[in-house]
Amino acid sequence: MSILLSGAGAHQLPEPVVARFAGAAATRSGHVGVVVDGAQGQELLDELTARLGVAGQVEVEAFRLVPGEPLALPDDPGRLSGIVITDVDGAALLSSLGEQRRPLARAIRGGLVYLGLGAGARLVAKHAIVSGSLAGGRRVADEASGDGELVVADGLAVIGTTVETSTDTRHRLERAITAVITSPASYAVALDEGVTLLVDPVSGAFDALGDGIVQWVHSDGGDVRIRRTRAVAFPATNQDTPAAGETTPSPNPAGVNPSSSAIGEAT
Repeated sequence: MSILLSGAGAHQLPEPVVARFAGAAATRSGHVGVVVDGAQGQELLDELTARLGVAGQVEVEAFRLVPGEPLALPDDPGRLSGIVITDVDGAALLSSLGEQRRPLARAIRGGLVYLGLGAGARLVAKHAIVSGSLAGGRRVADEASGDGELVVADGLAVIGTTVETSTDTRHRLERAITAVITSPASYAVALDEGVTLLVDPVSGAFDALGDGIVQWVHSDGGDVRIRRTRAVAFPATNQDTPAAGETTPSPNPAGVNPSSSAIGEAT
């Protein structure tokens, strides 16, 4: 599975996640891009570079996000073997990507190994939670989740299910619920900080691995249903073998829907 979506920040990222990403990227060219905040991301970049270097034969190239400036990704992101998008400012990233959204999404669907952390995990969705801790003036997440009202915007549309992260530590379950009630999103998956979701970009099949809870949120005709499952502990091997439990999408209330309309095409 070539998409890894983590509820953890880079400092808390479990070693098995780093190893899976680096191992998968090393089977290609080993050239990995890491998107970090242009002003404050150097320490984070140094840490990720060191950890990826230990985990696999990869070469890291930094892409620094500067609000208002285009993100300097290759014209064909598929020339990279993997990309890590850290917990940067989501609105700034979407703006800086501009017309690069479509080729980046196409590359991910084509096998570019993707690791999203925080905002990087949320923005792969068709309807992406960008920021905000309020809904109609009522708090739906902690203040660190962003000032002002909840913002849901067009994401990369690699998967159809909206993603929420750090549900336990940032109290964001209600933000995920609000997203499926008030936005075009019908489905959301809310990940605890210690959970990583592995997604196949073609079939939509998933494994939820790590330590914590996964909550599948579905809005249907005004009713909201939530299904809670516990993530499966990381296996000892770094191979992407199916973990115990669900390995295919569940339509009731929602897995990562494998239909083309749910997975979505970047527009």
